[in-house]
Formats: sequence, C-alpha cells, structure tokens
Amino acid sequence: MKTLLSLYLGLAVILAQFFAAYFFSKGRTSYRKAFAAMVLCVSVYLFGFLMIINNNNLQEMIFWNQIQYLGLPFISVLWLMVALLYTKTIYSLKIRMALLLFSVPVITFFMRLTNNWHHLFYTKWEVRQLFGYYSLYMERGFWYYVNISYTILCLLLTVIIYFIGYLKNKVGYTKSHFIVFLFASLLPLIGIVLILFAFDERSIDYSALIMPVSLLIISYGILKYDFLEIRTLARETIFENNLAGMVVFGPGNRIIDYNKAAEKFFKAINISLNNYPIEHILAREQKLLEIFESRASRDFSLVIDGEERFFEIDVVPLGGPHDGNTRMLKSIRDVTEERKIQEKLKFLATTDSLSGLYNRAEFMNLAQREFAWAKKNNEELSLLIMDLDNFKAINDTFGHAAGDEMIREIGSIIKIGFRKTDIAGRIGGEEFAVVLKNASLGEAKKVAEQFRETVARRKVIYGKQQISFTVSIGVAAIGGNADDINDIEVILKRADDALYKAKAKGRNCVVTLGSGMEDVTPLEAKKCKPAYLRN
Repeated sequence: MKTLLSLYLGLAVILAQFFAAYFFSKGRTSYRKAFAAMVLCVSVYLFGFLMIINNNNLQEMIFWNQIQYLGLPFISVLWLMVALLYTKTIYSLKIRMALLLFSVPVITFFMRLTNNWHHLFYTKWEVRQLFGYYSLYMERGFWYYVNISYTILCLLLTVIIYFIGYLKNKVGYTKSHFIVFLFASLLPLIGIVLILFAFDERSIDYSALIMPVSLLIISYGILKYDFLEIRTLARETIFENNLAGMVVFGPGNRIIDYNKAAEKFFKAINISLNNYPIEHILAREQKLLEIFESRASRDFSLVIDGEERFFEIDVVPLGGPHDGNTRMLKSIRDVTEERKIQEKLKFLATTDSLSGLYNRAEFMNLAQREFAWAKKNNEELSLLIMDLDNFKAINDTFGHAAGDEMIREIGSIIKIGFRKTDIAGRIGGEEFAVVLKNASLGEAKKVAEQFRETVARRKVIYGKQQISFTVSIGVAAIGGNADDINDIEVILKRADDALYKAKAKGRNCVVTLGSGMEDVTPLEAKKCKPAYLRN
C-alpha cells in the first residue's frame, strides 16, 4: 500500500513540476502564469506529503510538513486567480487586489513557520500508523481554521466563477472547457471537506490524494482542447490585447463577447457592458444606438473628459447568411491622433507658415471652386489683391527678420479684417489676395478702403524700432450672369491690373476694375505716405 501510494505521489510530483516549467516557459497570458505558479505550489505540497509518509520520525515529519507550507497556503488563491483571469472577470491583477487576496496565505506561511513560538496553527503533534505507513496527526489551532476557511472560500468562489462562465460562455470557447475546470476545482474542495470532518479518525490528507487527479483532469483538457496554447494565444493576441475595442453581437443584437478595450471605451462614457441587447444598454444614447445598430461602417465623435475624440466603427459579419448565423463583430477604433496628424499635414500642405493664411496653391483651388459656385448660382463675387508698399526697402533697411514680422502682422490683420466666410491667401512674397463671397464691386471697394485705413494706422514694433507700413489694393468683380468670364484667372488678372494702377497712382490707395476693363470711379489717389518710418 505504501509503495503504491509513494509511486502515485511521485508521478504526481513529476507531472506537476513538468507542467509548472512548461506553462512558465509558455506564459504569454496572465492566467497561464498564475496556473504555472499554482502547479509549482502543488508540486511542493505533494513532495512534502510524499516525504512524510516515507518517514517514521516525528521531527522529520514536522520538518516536511513545514516544507509543505511553502506552497500549500497559496494553492487555493492561485486557483482562484486562474479562474478570474481565464473567464475575464478581471484582466490583470492590481496591487490592491493582490494584497487583499494574498494577505491570509502570507500570514499563514509565517504562522506555520513560527508555530513553535505560539502554537496558534498546530497545538499538538503525533505519529500514527495506518495501512502499513506512518501518518502525521496534528491538533489544530485557531489560525488553522482561519486558513482552512479562507481556502474553502477561494475554491468555492472558483467553482462559482466557472459555473457562471459555463452558463454565459462569455470567453468564446465551447462549454467543455468550463466543465473541465469546474470538475477539477470541485475535487480539492471535496478533499478539504473530508479533512475537516474525517481527519481525526484516520489522519489522511485527502487533498494530497485528490490533487493529482485534478492535475490529470486539467492535463486532459490541455491535450483535448488545447485551450492553454494556440487558441488562447490567438485570442489574447488578436482579440483581448487588441487596441481597438471589439464587441461581438449575437441574435437580437445581444452582446455575447467583448474585449477590455471595448470595456474601457464604454466605461469612459459611463456605460456597463453585459449580456443584454444593445438597445437596452444604449437606451439613453440614441446617437450611439443608431451607429451600433447599423450594419455599415461608421465614423463618429464623442466628448470624453472634456476632449473631442474621433472613432471609426467597422463591421465584420461572423459566418454567412446561408448558415443562419446572425453574429457580428464591431471594432471601435480611436482615430483621434490620426485625425490630428491628418489635420496637421493638411494645414502644412495648405497654409503659408509665415502669414497663417492659405498658400497660393490652396487659395487658387478654393477661389476657383467659389468662382464656379458663383457662376452656377448667378451670385456676385469680388476679388482683392493687395501688396505691401516698399517692402524691399523695409527688408533692406531693417533686415529680413523685420520683413517676416511685417508678413505675420499683415496676415493677422487680414484674419481679423474680413469675414470668416471669405477666402484669404498669400500668393506671393508680399502679395495677398482675398475672395469676398456675395459681394458687389461697390461693396468690395468699401471693404478694401476700410482695410487700407486699418493697415495705415498699424505700427509694428521690431526691436527698439517702430515701423509703419501701407498697402495698395486692386479690386475686380463679377456680377450675377452679366459676365462671360469662365475662369478665376481672368478676374485675378483684372485685380492685378487694378493693383498695378494703384501703385502707379502713388501707392496706399484702392483702384477697382469692372467687367468691361474700364476704371470705375477710382478713389481719389492719395499722395504716397512714407512706406516706413524710423524712430
């Protein structure tokens, strides 16, 4: 009997150590690492029991019992961790939760280590002979019952977690996986109950006898379903650890699975995911409900923590219509940073970095589009071209850095001085243009004159110097269907001709040209003010 029991336990220890090493080396997922630690603790516990039954010396038995407690207190809590992580009840073990779960096992370890000082764990030791081998009998102290109660609680919670997982089947595997783990978790619980109520009579450690059977059951599950290897790794890599939120919908738009990124997304908008139809979960978010009920890919934005964030939802049917499969996978991808980069690239590609206005290419593109719209709808459109007077003299006198400051200043004045619907751009070194929508030639002339006066009053402080500057402006327009102009370049040429005349009249003035290329009551040409003043 003793030989058979020793052989049984020896094989169990070897098997446990093999699985501990195997799963530790393959531990890419959180629950697999916990499982490796659990099996290692089981192997220490079984090895200690093997040495006890092969001894008849009380002190040596007590020593090997103490060795058992290097692993024994931690088995049940690690078993619970495997259940929590495998069923996705939790995704990772936080420090606060670890302290809570491992507090009793750690205290138990030290209580057993120091038992000779206080006898709170075991109060009495005794050697008994049973079925041809010696067993160690211990009378239990107060902390033993605290520890055994916690062990039962952990294993009971483990069984409950697997049972709930079996009912919900949330993690996406067949229910056979849960049956394997559920049955393997029930056996140690049964062994502990037997220890509590039948140990005094025969001094048999039923848990040590049953534990190898649990390992064999789990081994069967590994070989049968491979759920601790390829399938789990694929799920962890593709589904669980994906940065995009993923939600699987079953019949009736009921949520049947989701990953932690999806849980984080919905938590940010104060919505908890569960196994309900999506219309129930998003009852108060009609916009989102419409998006998630749609079978088409959609874009949307939400304000989260005071910041507008942009998301893309892609839809992937799971299965085909021929097999009656109505499941769908919806991925939620945060594209906020991509949008910001796109906007930045667009800004760099379309904006003049110095003035902050549109560059020439983008201005011409927008101006042509607006011109086509005005022609199509018989609307009025005006164009202003303005040029900084004596800009070369400013550069030569104050330096190019001062000239750059003048460009920035005129860009700022243009942004403030015109409507947001108008189109403004820098089309040359010191040349700017503005398209005025729905503006007649007379209205454009008035606006241009107001702008010229604003610029003339503005002064730029560069270093310790104060620089005044002026602009000359040429104005051209089309009016309804009275023109036969078919390209923005024509009206641009007219405004440029008007600008040339403004400069010829002495600068710092506005000249307009109508559709017939004749002067239209040009403003009284003012005598040229100094283009710059030095102080």
